Amino acid sequence: MLHRPVAVGCLLSALLLAGALPAPAVAGTEKTAESSSLLLELKVKMTLLEKLGVDALHVDVESEGSRILLTGTVRKRATAELAEEVTRTVAGVTRVKNGLKVGEYEENPDKVGTAATEAEREVKDSLLEMKVTAALVDQMGSDGFRIGTDAASGVVSLEFPAGLAPARRDQAIAIARKVAGVERVIELARQ
Repeated sequence: MLHRPVAVGCLLSALLLAGALPAPAVAGTEKTAESSSLLLELKVKMTLLEKLGVDALHVDVESEGSRILLTGTVRKRATAELAEEVTRTVAGVTRVKNGLKVGEYEENPDKVGTAATEAEREVKDSLLEMKVTAALVDQMGSDGFRIGTDAASGVVSLEFPAGLAPARRDQAIAIARKVAGVERVIELARQ
């Protein structure tokens, strides 16, 4: 079994070869601003892959300074909804525009049926967010209010404030995992 850093390195090499990521700038051949933009795009792409999995391979990342544009068609609604939140946690990112589309909606042009399905999913996600927040506050007191929660299709992200002790983060993750309907928990921290 490969260790995570080796596996990530292999994945990034494969992505570079496949053209899914821009090739890194060669020293002295690109402007510093262009190199910074490419580096920021790479950091965003790596973070998306780490937090959201292989569906993030379908996310195209473009930067203009510290602003990021996410485009592409992903398979999972959770990827489309959480990509913006995950991207905001990358150091150097100041603004994110999410232009991601979900494949099932692209394939099914029935707008009324799609809207009804989406509305139902949004209600379920909101209820799950409220359940997680209530459990955090119930078991952690005021620290529970400080933890940002977001949910999409059973995937819950917890965004921790600066200064929250690692033990409290671990406690929050354990609490969230026990909430009915939570399939996966993603830990986010502002960098």
